[in-house]
Amino acid sequence: MTFLRLASSAVFFAMSPAPENFLPKENYDKLVSWLKSKDATVNDKIEIVPSPFGGYGAIVTDDVEEDELLFTVPRSACLTLKDAIVDPACGEAFAKLIEKAGPGGNTVAMAGYMAKEYLIQKTSPETPNDLSFGPYLATLPWERGVNSQEHVLFWSGEDVEKYLEGTMCCDEATALRSEVDLAIKVINSIVAPSIRAARGEEAESAGFSWPWEVKQASSGLVDGIDGAVKGAFVSLLTRSFEDGDEDNGEKLVPLLDLLQHSKEPNVSHIMRKADGTVEVRAKRKLDAGDELLNQYREEEEETMPKHRFFSRFGFVPGASAKEIPNMLEDSCSIFYPQKAEV
Repeated sequence: MTFLRLASSAVFFAMSPAPENFLPKENYDKLVSWLKSKDATVNDKIEIVPSPFGGYGAIVTDDVEEDELLFTVPRSACLTLKDAIVDPACGEAFAKLIEKAGPGGNTVAMAGYMAKEYLIQKTSPETPNDLSFGPYLATLPWERGVNSQEHVLFWSGEDVEKYLEGTMCCDEATALRSEVDLAIKVINSIVAPSIRAARGEEAESAGFSWPWEVKQASSGLVDGIDGAVKGAFVSLLTRSFEDGDEDNGEKLVPLLDLLQHSKEPNVSHIMRKADGTVEVRAKRKLDAGDELLNQYREEEEETMPKHRFFSRFGFVPGASAKEIPNMLEDSCSIFYPQKAEV
C-alpha cells in the first residue's frame, strides 16, 4: 500500500465561503522569539504582516541590498521526519508504519506527529512553549478559513462532486482525499493513547496497526483527530520543502514557509550542507514595504500544469481567488480538457 507523497506551499479557494479567521499577530511574534531561541537569525528589517495575497506574509521595513541576509533557520527548528521517528511516545510506531507503507509513509508519519502535538497543545493553553514545535504549530492554519486558508481536504464531498466533476484535477483531488481518510484511521491507532493521556482520559496501549487490524473496542476516533490530520496534511501539501538530509523526506521550515508565491521571486534560499541550516537572502535590491516572495514551483513545468497547482498547492498562478469560481463555471481550459480543432 502506498500513500501520496507531498511537497511545497499555498492557499485554496472553495465554492462555499469560508469564515475569515486570522490568527493573532502575537502568535507570529512568539514564533520569531522561538526561532531566535533556537539560534535562528532574523534581520531586524523583517516584519510579519497580513498579506494582500491572503493570510500572513513578511515585508521589509527598510531598504535591503541584493544578497543581504534576511534570515537563517537551523535544522533544529525545522520539522522533519526525524522528529516523528524519535518521538518518545509514538516514534517506534511511526518507524514501523514507514517500514510497512514505504516512502509514502514518511508524510503520514509527519502528519501524525504534527496532529498529535497540535491536539496535545490544545489540551492546555500552557503547553505551546513546552512542546518541541509549539510556537510554530500555533501559526499554522488547522481549520478552513484560518488565515484565508482553503484546500480541497477541507471541502465537503458534495462540493468536490459539484465543482470538480469533469475537471482535470478531479481525480487527483479525489485520490488525495481518499488517502487522507485512510491515513486518519492509521494515525489514530498510533497517537490516540498519547492524546487521551494528555486529556486525562483512559489510555490504551500505543502501537501501529492498519485500520482493519484495530480491535472493535478501540476503533473510535479520538476527538479532533479527523480535523487535525487534515490540517497537518494541508500544511505539508502547501508548505513543505524537500529535505536534502533525508531519503525521500520533506521538512517544514518556519518563516520561509510563510512567504507567498511569485513566478518572479525576490528571495533565494539554500541549505548549508555543513549543518543543514536554511539560509534566505535577498535576490535583488528591495525597497521598504516590499513583500518577500518565494517561488514554490516553476509555473511552466510540464509536470505541474496550472490545474495541478490548484489541486496540490491551492491556487492558480496569475489568477485571484475570486476568479476561480468563474473559471470553473466557464469550463476554463485550465481545468477542463479541450477538444482539438479540426
